[in-house]
Amino acid sequence: MNYKTLTLTLLLGLATHTSLQAEEMMHHEGHEMSQTGEMSEQGAMVMTKGVITRLDEGSGKVGIRHEAIANLKMPPMTMVFVAANPALIKGLKVGDAVRFHAENQSGKLTLTALQQQ
Repeated sequence: MNYKTLTLTLLLGLATHTSLQAEEMMHHEGHEMSQTGEMSEQGAMVMTKGVITRLDEGSGKVGIRHEAIANLKMPPMTMVFVAANPALIKGLKVGDAVRFHAENQSGKLTLTALQQQ
């Protein structure tokens, strides 16, 4: 019985110590790491280079042959995106070089920013 009590006490102590240690690691100079991560994602919009391969202003879709998209962990390829705002793709034509930012919004790859080069 003493052995069980001792084991339980040690396990609870270890669990408490591990939990406190993990909480300390999440704080860096008084800032929570989760808050810092969110600010970095919102503050730094990663732009990707690409070339327009297909354009359908009516449906708001645009095909782009692109470099790797870092924020989506996507290798270079050609694919179709939906423009979050139809004004993003107005005036573009097939063959135009662009820089863009895409996000996965509800399962749809969506252009949220686009600049003609």
